Amino acid sequence: MVADERDIVNTLTARAAALSHTGLVRRRNEDRVFTSQRLLAVADGMGGHTLGDVAAQYAIDGLAAIAGELDVIGDLGEREQAVQRALTEVADKICRHLEGRGSGNTVTRILNFSRAAGTTLSALHLGATPLVFHVGDSRAYRYRAGQLLRVTHDHSLVQEMLDAGEITPEEAHNHPRRNIITRAIGTYGPPAVEFTAVDLVPGDVVLLCSDGLSDELDDAEILRLMNADFLGNDAEAHVSVEDLAEHLVEAALDAGGHDNISVVVAEINA
Repeated sequence: MVADERDIVNTLTARAAALSHTGLVRRRNEDRVFTSQRLLAVADGMGGHTLGDVAAQYAIDGLAAIAGELDVIGDLGEREQAVQRALTEVADKICRHLEGRGSGNTVTRILNFSRAAGTTLSALHLGATPLVFHVGDSRAYRYRAGQLLRVTHDHSLVQEMLDAGEITPEEAHNHPRRNIITRAIGTYGPPAVEFTAVDLVPGDVVLLCSDGLSDELDDAEILRLMNADFLGNDAEAHVSVEDLAEHLVEAALDAGGHDNISVVVAEINA
């Protein structure tokens, strides 16, 4: 559906920049990114799985296909349902692609074939109520006036250990099992999407990223970089979203660049 400007139910838009880098260790980039004025997304094809890049592209294509529909839905619950339907269809397409056949149910095809693929996802839609949704450990952050809020909650083994008090945040960031995720699109059946309504105002900056960034830089380091760019000697002369995206990726590369690194940086406008 292509939305007529008269039908769009929200007033916020975003000026966004996306950047994706293979990193210094991986041979190919399995991440995919998407930006528009109202829909932004990062998909991280699951490392070590055959065709992870295909899974990530399916996720991005599935969201892009419903961008116009989301823009004209005023009810938050209806928007969530539209996203859930789209990502469930994405999961089924991934499984059909891998099996080379045209139909079937993802529930009965969980890890029962030698070829596997999946993707994590973090996305923002600027509807009447801004909506973040995610699956896996790709993250969303909100930056406002020198403060960084992590909007998403990782779907990962290490996050469960952290929630249970078994490890500290410092241990979680460097834990050898930090890449084990508990939710994905395309591998574990129909995706369990987590939705979060988020407060955004003009001037806020939203960061979406794959774990190639967050595994290399902890939240304090991300905040330090954002403060350096936005709260320098002249707060009115802060850098562009394109510059910030480059600075974040460069810092992750300097820290090792062990995985694909993808970011979407968006400044919220009225």
